Amino acid sequence: LAEEPLGRAIERYLQNDLVRGLVLTDAKIGVFTYPHDPSLVQNRCFLYHLIGNKTGEWKVPVGGMGAVAGELENAARKSGAEFLTNVRIRSLDVEGNRKTVDVEFEMEENASLAPLSEKRQTVDAQFLLVNFGRNVLAKFVGRLYQPDATDEGSVFKINMLLRRLPKLKATRYAAAEAFCGTFHSDEGYAQMNVSYDQAGQGRLPDKTPCEVYCHTLTDDSILAPELREKGFHTMTLFGLDTPWRLFARDNKTMRKLAEKKFLESMNQWLEEPLEDCLAVARNGDLCIESKSPVDIEDALGMYHGNIFQDAPTFPFAETKEQAGTWGVETEFENVFLCGSSAHRGGAVSGIPGHNAAMKVLSLKSGFQNSDRLLRSVCEDAQKLFLPRTDVNRTIFAANIFIVKMRFRWSGNQSAMD
Repeated sequence: LAEEPLGRAIERYLQNDLVRGLVLTDAKIGVFTYPHDPSLVQNRCFLYHLIGNKTGEWKVPVGGMGAVAGELENAARKSGAEFLTNVRIRSLDVEGNRKTVDVEFEMEENASLAPLSEKRQTVDAQFLLVNFGRNVLAKFVGRLYQPDATDEGSVFKINMLLRRLPKLKATRYAAAEAFCGTFHSDEGYAQMNVSYDQAGQGRLPDKTPCEVYCHTLTDDSILAPELREKGFHTMTLFGLDTPWRLFARDNKTMRKLAEKKFLESMNQWLEEPLEDCLAVARNGDLCIESKSPVDIEDALGMYHGNIFQDAPTFPFAETKEQAGTWGVETEFENVFLCGSSAHRGGAVSGIPGHNAAMKVLSLKSGFQNSDRLLRSVCEDAQKLFLPRTDVNRTIFAANIFIVKMRFRWSGNQSAMD
């Protein structure tokens, strides 16, 4: 996976087109790529989808990601952290040893007449940990952001609230059984090669590959009790081969067309269309929401709608200069990336947050030579385990760490390592 395109391994070891496509989806989620992409961005994306829990197993925290965020918030507050919400960063002063963040507060409506001086506050921090992408950091410090071609996002997301699960044409499968895992549609290996080529030509594919998840079949606690009693469910569709470039000129029109095509892709397998199963909001609107890469970039600042902020990197140092570092460093002395833009980490791995914390702790504890020590250890490991020198000059830096957070997982009580 570090040396050759994923497509070679898929075609070497797997013969069934559907199985090949099933494997390839983990390499395409969120990025615009194909099996034999020489950039190997598909390999990197694939790795982060399959290294979870040391086995590739995916688990669902009871209460959804809101429960995870809540537990992290509680732990932080107990340790003395202060949270500020509804704020807008105006600028970052990153010159010198101390960093200044100029923050403009979004005031409550009843304080809208407050003087400007009370709406703005400057916070001085010894270290600045950045959870947004490199593109946003560049904007705030007045630097030019130079993206790579692989940084373009490719995703179409449809969130739905259903009154009931749709019936399938294949009557031998109950709806709850069909949707309890991942429901794949138009994601055959050959089909996705075609859809990639068509999207690369600047148009929506004839057949739009997508997959659907029904999270409430795993954990219905994310719904209100009255909705659970009525049999409501949430459903999320994740569309592939929909790069940012397709929506950049006329996002509204293309979003509507893409939503129609993805629903058609799902409806071909259903006895009743998804639209007939949608819940209705109090104002009469159907409970369905679609987001394109342009929408994601506008709302969250993620470069060209890339859900990883930019192209994911391998979980090891790829250059001699990176070896011995934590992968969170920037060109500014005390500014570190703790989000998906960091090297050797990203996606939802949690690795950058850990590494940024370790970087700060090493500096705060006075271990100024920790990076040099880590580099020495990595070089020794390279001699022991990598006698070959023709692996694209790649240096595998072994950052060994354990992060433990205890949650109540569906089906069992366990710790996430």
